[in-house]
This record gives sequence, structure tokens and C-alpha cells, in this order.
Amino acid sequence: MTAQQGLALPVVMLLSCLCSVLVMAEWRSLAMSQALGRSAALRWQLKQDAFNAIRMAVEDIRRTETDTRHHMGAANATHAFFPHTLQEWQTLQSRLGLQGCDTGICRPLGADNAQLAPWLSRIEQAQKLTDQRSVYWVEIWPWSTQSSGDGLFLYRITVVTRDGETGPVSAWQALWHPSPNTPVMQGSPMALNDLLRLLPLTP
Repeated sequence: MTAQQGLALPVVMLLSCLCSVLVMAEWRSLAMSQALGRSAALRWQLKQDAFNAIRMAVEDIRRTETDTRHHMGAANATHAFFPHTLQEWQTLQSRLGLQGCDTGICRPLGADNAQLAPWLSRIEQAQKLTDQRSVYWVEIWPWSTQSSGDGLFLYRITVVTRDGETGPVSAWQALWHPSPNTPVMQGSPMALNDLLRLLPLTP
């Protein structure tokens, strides 16, 4: 009897290996797509949280509470507050001094700068929200030559929302000026289209 040498078994093994490679490649593609989907969802959520922080900053400006954040207090006080007159604004400048900001209330910090890094260095001077990952700063700029009244100031609001210390970041900067229909101390809730400008900050 002569031995027969067939190719069936090597072909089957080769096809099995090829199928295994294709399955692993498809699994890796699906895993990567899933990871990208989770990352996109997280970034979308961070963006929404940042926009919500802008709205909360505007509401903070417009509040009428009698706490120290919204009233100047005595002449010898040192706390930061949202001013209502140019004289109060000048008092705020002297209280803030070189540090620039205190609990998210800031003097004008210079020309527009779309970089994120300067704001990350001011995290300790920001106003923190209860979601534990959003902070904001409000720069207060004189806008009118009047000494008091609605629309006296222009507000540049910067928000940073982070997913942990090393996670993704969503940072935005907005300009808001209270119109006659939505003055600083009263009016309906602010919508994003009430902003004069809204732009993202870059790393």
C-alpha cells in the first residue's frame, strides 16, 4: 500500500488561522469604535456642562442677595464682589490687586487670549460649581460712561470643565452684556444666543 499525502488538513488549518486573524481584527475595530464613541460622548457632556457653567455665571452676576459676594460691604473689607457702580468697581480693583481674581471675580486681565494654560494656572482663584468639575472666572470691564445703572459693565466669562485631573477638558470664553430687556439684577434666564461672543479655548 502506498501512503497518500493530502492537502486537506493544511488547508483547513490555514483557513482557521486566517479566520482567527480576521475575527481578532474585527474585534479590535469594534473595541476602538466603542472607545471613540465613549470619548465623543464624554466630550459632548463636558461641552454641555461648560455651557451650563456660563449660564450659572450669568445668574451669579445677576443675583440680588445681600451676601458679601454681591455687595461691597464696609470700606475696610477685603472680599471680592460684583460692583454696581463705577466707584464700587474701582474699589474692587484695589482689593484684587496683583492677584487678579478672587472666588471667580476678576479685574480685567488683558486682551483676548484663546489659550487655556493661563486659566489653568488660576484654578485656585476660580469659582467652583457643585458638580466638582466646572469652574469659572468673570472679568468685569467698564462699558458705559455713566456712573451707575443697567448695562454699566461688560463681562468676560471663562469656564473650564474637566473630567478628573488628567481627563479631557472643555474650556470656553464668552462675552456678556446685559441688555435693557435683561438687566444685571433682573430678567428672564440667560440663553446662549444672548451672548455677544462664544469661543473655545485651545490647549
